[in-house]
Amino acid sequence: MLSLLRKDLASDGPTWLPLILVLAAIAGVAYVDHLVVSLSLVYLYTLPLTVGAIFLRKEISYGLIVACILFHYSFHYFDSSRHIHLGLRIFHDLSALFCLTVVVYVLQRYIERQQLLMHTVQQQRDGLLKEIELAAQVQRFFLPSGKPAIAGLEIAGMMHPRGA
Repeated sequence: MLSLLRKDLASDGPTWLPLILVLAAIAGVAYVDHLVVSLSLVYLYTLPLTVGAIFLRKEISYGLIVACILFHYSFHYFDSSRHIHLGLRIFHDLSALFCLTVVVYVLQRYIERQQLLMHTVQQQRDGLLKEIELAAQVQRFFLPSGKPAIAGLEIAGMMHPRGA
């Protein structure tokens, strides 16, 4: 089974825990939205979706949008106190779906850019360390291979290259 977490997140604990917490938060938002009759709280789904987009794989974070819709409609299926015009409800739900998808997309793109930047910085750092090691080897070649022998004189020397 593939890990639920993004590749760059190392986890000593169970990898399913963030998914369970995000699903519980989505269910909580759906339940509170069901309880509050005077206004729609559908845009509060952005909070658990944000956490999901940060910690979970891209495919799973997009799948969480479907979970939001399912939880939203499962609680509102039993809700007879709200009588919203069907056209308005469809517009509201589609606009919420669009906004939630944009939020996840923007976060995923941001995370991908951050990962690419970290990868580039690591490559540059590794290249610089190789160049420093090469410079240290060149400096070592300038030193004589043995001690000079001068009668009556004892000579000692030491060199520490900056990179090594």
